[in-house]
Amino acid sequence: MPRVLSTLMFAVISLLLAGCSKDSGPGLEIHDTKYTAIGVDGNQIPTDTGSWPCALDQYTGLMWEVKTDEPGLHDWRNTYTWYNPEESNEPGGLDYRGAVDGGECTGSGCDTWSYVSAVNATGHCGHHDWRIPLRDELASISDLRKTDAPPTTNMQYFPNTQAGEYWTSNDYHFQFDAAWAWNFGYGHDRVDWKKIPKPVRLVRGKALHLSRTKD
Repeated sequence: MPRVLSTLMFAVISLLLAGCSKDSGPGLEIHDTKYTAIGVDGNQIPTDTGSWPCALDQYTGLMWEVKTDEPGLHDWRNTYTWYNPEESNEPGGLDYRGAVDGGECTGSGCDTWSYVSAVNATGHCGHHDWRIPLRDELASISDLRKTDAPPTTNMQYFPNTQAGEYWTSNDYHFQFDAAWAWNFGYGHDRVDWKKIPKPVRLVRGKALHLSRTKD
């Protein structure tokens, strides 16, 4: 065998072995153990309390809003249109801001910007830095083992989750009036019009160990 070919084959085999030994992160079973309950003051509480306003993902470090079954700001039935006044809106150009107050909700204006503002004003779980999650962040609490029996998430820590689409903060770069949503029925993302009302689950913190969701 020519020396050049032999060297090339050795390099290819080395790369393949390196890929096989690379740590790809934990499996889906981590959804069974990575969460902890958070109380109104932002501290961890035991799960035998029965309910909690927030949940912490100990793997990513993100803290999540938990929905309630009672009328009000955190009611799971509330829906919101996608709206961000800081998005591009040049005179005579395309308006990327979305739709104001087009959902059905209680406790705030029924768009994503108004909802974030209202929740931060209350200091939910002791914090004022809540935001709409990125697409990859919502994917991190979606348990794909449950696609045959959705919602695709840990229902102990995220009760009242709908098996449907939740808004993310990612707008769709190729269409000014569309944004990404994450579907907890099928465990994948989808683009939809910003004017379509959807539920929202807020998040706070900076994510660690977050896998990138492919476009």
